[in-house]
This record gives sequence, structure tokens and C-alpha cells, in this order.
Amino acid sequence: MLIDKFDILQGTPKVNSSHPVAFYPELSDDRLRIIAVDLLDIRYSTFREMNSPFDDNYTRETAVFGRSRNMLIDMALNGQHDWMSLKHAAMDVTFNIGQVPCRFFRDDPNSPEKSGFFKRNAVDDLFAMDEQHPVMWRFVVDKALTEDDEDRVFFVGYNVYQEKVSEWMYRASAPTLHAVDKDVPAAAEIPPAFVDVREDDSASQGSDRKTGSDE
Repeated sequence: MLIDKFDILQGTPKVNSSHPVAFYPELSDDRLRIIAVDLLDIRYSTFREMNSPFDDNYTRETAVFGRSRNMLIDMALNGQHDWMSLKHAAMDVTFNIGQVPCRFFRDDPNSPEKSGFFKRNAVDDLFAMDEQHPVMWRFVVDKALTEDDEDRVFFVGYNVYQEKVSEWMYRASAPTLHAVDKDVPAAAEIPPAFVDVREDDSASQGSDRKTGSDE
């Protein structure tokens, strides 16, 4: 794994939104976390590898999408997770967590702009009469806007009116410490500590008495 430690930040949901498990028990933290970690890992590794003079954000983001799509297909088919299955292997790849269809995007979870974000295919479809119940689920990779920020993965449920009614968020919480400068300072040699035995005053006085010292 490229990411050493993560923290699930799910404490207080937005107004009128609930944790996904409140709607479907199969949408548990551990399952969502597995997918979120892999989506961030594939993104980090792709950006790290594609650093030639001929790479830019377009080539990297395109590669991230293709690798993420292929990764999710493999995860759904390799049998490692019995709760995950593949429903649609086209460019709009759709996989199930339990019986819940999900898709993924790189977008703004609060204001999605990707074409087809809310478009549902034949298998990406849930039904609900209640407007507070989600009918579509999206993993959304939210790119950091500054170097001081970090990428995050949201898992969002939208109702029939394309309104957010459920949200879960995952991000790296313990970045690896690194040196700011390229030059590593030379190690300083520290001499061994001087250790001496402290003489007991009472023992010294007793010795003087035995030798008849009048001083």
C-alpha cells in the first residue's frame, strides 16, 4: 500500500444527509474504505510515475481514469471481495457493493460538472418513493486544490432530484514526514558520557576515624 494510515472522517454529516449504512447495511465503513484506499493509491502512483517532460494534468488524469476503471473491474472479478461484483464493464463501469450499484468520478462532490455524472445506465438504477432515500451512489475523488491540502474520496448518495442525501468521506490523515532540504547534514560525533562513582561522605568519615586522622 502507498498510503500508510487513513482516517475516516464521518462524524457530523451535512444537513439532511446520513451515513450510507443507514440506507443499506452492505455499505459499511470497512468496504467503502477498501475501495477509497485503492482509488487514492492508483491516483498517487500514476502521478508519481508520469513525470516526463511530455506529461501534464491531461495525460495524468486520463491515465488515472483508465487505471481506476481497470482496477475496479479486477476488484469485482478476482473473488477477493465476495461482497463486490461487476455489473457493467464499459467506460461507465458499474459495480455492486452487495446489491447496491456504484460508479466513480473525479469531480467536485458538492457541485459535479462531469457530463454523465447523474446519468444512469441500465444497471445503475435504484428506486425509491421517498425523496430522502438515495437512488444513485457515486465514489467521487476530490482533487486537492493546493499543495497543503490532500486528495479525498467521497461516497455520496443522491435522491431522485439529484440532491445529496447521504455522504461519507475518506482522506489521508498521517502524511509521511520528510526533509525540506535536499542536503542531509552530516552526523555529529558525540563523545561518550563520563561516568564516575560518587563517594559516600559517611563512608569517607568512618575511614578517617579508623586511621586515627585528627584532621
